[in-house]
Amino acid sequence: MPFKKDHPDYRAYASDALHVSGLPDKFSASLQGFIIRQCDKNAGALKAALNDIAGRIPTEPTTNWGWDFLLNDVAFYVNKLCKLPMPKVMDFLSEACTNKSTSFSVDELNEFLEGQAIGYVLNDSHPFGAPHWELRASVESRTFDVKETTTHVKDVCGQALEHLEQAREHLENTKTDRDRKDAVRDCLSAMESMLKELSGESDIKAATKKLRNSNSWGPDLIVKDGLSLWDRMHQLYPDVRHGNPNASNLSDEEALYWAERITCFIRYMSRVHKR
Repeated sequence: MPFKKDHPDYRAYASDALHVSGLPDKFSASLQGFIIRQCDKNAGALKAALNDIAGRIPTEPTTNWGWDFLLNDVAFYVNKLCKLPMPKVMDFLSEACTNKSTSFSVDELNEFLEGQAIGYVLNDSHPFGAPHWELRASVESRTFDVKETTTHVKDVCGQALEHLEQAREHLENTKTDRDRKDAVRDCLSAMESMLKELSGESDIKAATKKLRNSNSWGPDLIVKDGLSLWDRMHQLYPDVRHGNPNASNLSDEEALYWAERITCFIRYMSRVHKR
């Protein structure tokens, strides 16, 4: 199973101790040693591994044959492989375990990856299925709540779905304070669109008032929480909307917290609507 099919949102994973969206420094040097050890002086296996890598880069395959000559090619191919996105490397490793020409050990691969603080384990325990990549227990997804919320709103409000997809992209590629604010802004816009859709009103305050007065959306404390979040965000982070000159700081931890709070409210309203 290709790595990206197992983990399409791998760039959104977060861990304080493990590498989950990219490779650690000097990984290439360690991988070279691992490949050489797995091939165990079998020139045919090493050549097959190097030519597999060549196809993934892509570049010309090696024309060498003997073990000693092939060793001189290892650094060239592996260094190029490790400059590619993480899925390319992970696919090489998983397929090297299932390819009869290379036959890398799954157990030794997982031991190697653990030593490199890689946040994935290759599981080959299913008797009828291909090996697949599993996350180590300490890894969490930065976009889990947003992605989960998209499944709730897709049949309720198309605009909310679009905003949530944009929020997910910002959280996956968060590099600056503006990226974090754009992610929160898109969550707020999704909530605003949802409330307008459910109420038929064109203003979030009027929408909230109408939904509260209907007495059909559950406890008043919950129904008004969306507007409370809306007001609080604009008070704490006035520049969450582009163009506001009053600058604020939004940490990564805060952005994830507010995204979770806002999407929790959206999921609640979606569930009540579908009920």
